[in-house]
Amino acid sequence: MDKKLIQIVLFIAGNAIGAGVLGLPVALGGVGFLPSFLAIFILYVAMLYTGQILADFVIETRSFDLPSLFRKTLGKPGMIIFAIAYFTLFFCLLVAYWTGLGSIFSGISFPCRGALLLFVAVLLFHGFRSIGPLNVLLTGGFMVAFGALIFSIFQVKGEAFAGIGDLGILNHSLAVILCSYGFHGAVPFICRQLDFDRKSIGKAIIWGTFFPFLFNVAILWVSFRALRPEELSWGLAQGLPVFAILSQKEGMQLCELWGQIFSFFAIITSLIGVSLSVGNALQDCFSGKVMKLPILGITVFLPFAISAYNPSIFIRTLEFAGGIFLNIIAGILPLIAKIRAKKNNLFRDIALLIVFFYILVATVL
Repeated sequence: MDKKLIQIVLFIAGNAIGAGVLGLPVALGGVGFLPSFLAIFILYVAMLYTGQILADFVIETRSFDLPSLFRKTLGKPGMIIFAIAYFTLFFCLLVAYWTGLGSIFSGISFPCRGALLLFVAVLLFHGFRSIGPLNVLLTGGFMVAFGALIFSIFQVKGEAFAGIGDLGILNHSLAVILCSYGFHGAVPFICRQLDFDRKSIGKAIIWGTFFPFLFNVAILWVSFRALRPEELSWGLAQGLPVFAILSQKEGMQLCELWGQIFSFFAIITSLIGVSLSVGNALQDCFSGKVMKLPILGITVFLPFAISAYNPSIFIRTLEFAGGIFLNIIAGILPLIAKIRAKKNNLFRDIALLIVFFYILVATVL
């Protein structure tokens, strides 16, 4: 792999992997490893496939970003549906990321958080030329922290809950799994960075999405091995990530430290990726007539201000919004566009469309 391809692979991985991966075992605690693994694998393949569909459409149409892509493939109604889903979801994500950083560094003064805000804004102002190399370091940071966290959890002796538990819980957890593979908003940017080279883009998407799958399976296995289903269910009721549950066990205080370090790096990489994607989508909506400073105001300063003022309403609706709006952006609309274009594999596309609609209904109900 060349240097640019490696940067893009890590950009995709950093965009998809968020601190939410540490909540996955808690959400799936009563389901059992085998059905949880199958759900994680099926949605991994589905999101990889729809990401490739979007990349193919971007290459064919040379669309700058997703708004113009869906305008070309699904007409004005498709673009409107996309715009509502996209900006609702990603604005909630941006607020949630800033809130997550605030909770990790609750003891740090507000001016220090303001310095972090300016740091992110300067990076986005200069674009991927400055973000790319730094993103490699940040992604490397959360990979090291995640490896240390996995090793720490593995020290807890237990027997993995590998059987089949309450499958009804799985219906409510599908949206959480889906969100752990979300990179689709950055697909047009990825295509431009790789000069619309189909082979390089395919490699980047395959390797970039493999990391989230690997992380999900690893954290699920060691967590199910270390904690009983009732402990994970208690953590779900308390709203705790897996490292916070484990930190209450004797000799496991390091778990919380590694969990917080991982969360910091994962949130920063996701924050940068989502901010960049939203900025590009805004430029596309207004035909490139929006200046950089207003875009920074919408993608960085406004979410930061809301998270500092009253983030609770966004956090409560984030999972719900992910199950609906990410589903529409990354699953339903790309598949409808492909079916409408009468391309090959029609039955597979219809089957996957049914899966995404099922997740949508399960989230709503």
